[in-house]
Amino acid sequence: MLTVSPRGLALCAAAVFVLSSCHAQDGGLDTGRDYNVCLFKGFKTGAGGMRLPVWRPYVLLKDGSAYENPNSPPELLDASSSRQSEPARWGSWTRQGNEVTLNIASHQPMSTTHCISPAPAGTTLDGSYKHVGGGGTLAAGGHASFMRSDRYRFNADGSFDSGRSSGLISPGASSVSESARSGHYQIHDYSIELRYDDGSQATLFFYSDGRQLLHLGEDDYVPATD
Repeated sequence: MLTVSPRGLALCAAAVFVLSSCHAQDGGLDTGRDYNVCLFKGFKTGAGGMRLPVWRPYVLLKDGSAYENPNSPPELLDASSSRQSEPARWGSWTRQGNEVTLNIASHQPMSTTHCISPAPAGTTLDGSYKHVGGGGTLAAGGHASFMRSDRYRFNADGSFDSGRSSGLISPGASSVSESARSGHYQIHDYSIELRYDDGSQATLFFYSDGRQLLHLGEDDYVPATD
């Protein structure tokens, strides 16, 4: 049975705080691109409902608009459709020197100097990475906790294995489920294409912060022990 202790939640919070610091690397806008990707500090909900600090990527378009935490690569973003279907993820940005200020309706104005460069074509990975997320009411004095763990093992030859486990804990009930898949990957720019052995595929937003962090889709992944 999956269990989550208050100490475990505290360790998760500390890990995410360290992770947020790993993100903070100086970068700058590339004025020759149609868009840039910059990082702004925000928060996420962890296991038990704990509020944890993270750095969120935003796509900054040349027209002065900004899109929050994309799941797909920026070149696949249908801006017109997205503005209608998910308006809360859109805002605007301005620049003064090396500092970028972001304005999103649901946030106070946020500033950053941390922008990230796209990955060169042919980039490969070699290592295991995991993302842990969740929810619940423990942080607010309740009894329910949900935790989900996603893991990828990327190999330098272009192959990968992935797995997911999840569990729910509440008074008188608990459940755990697991799944595993494998395939091949290809990285270019802010994109990672995952081609699974069962014939399915997914193209996700991607960037890397050296060997300390990967960002796949909407989530951060940190190094994991095989």
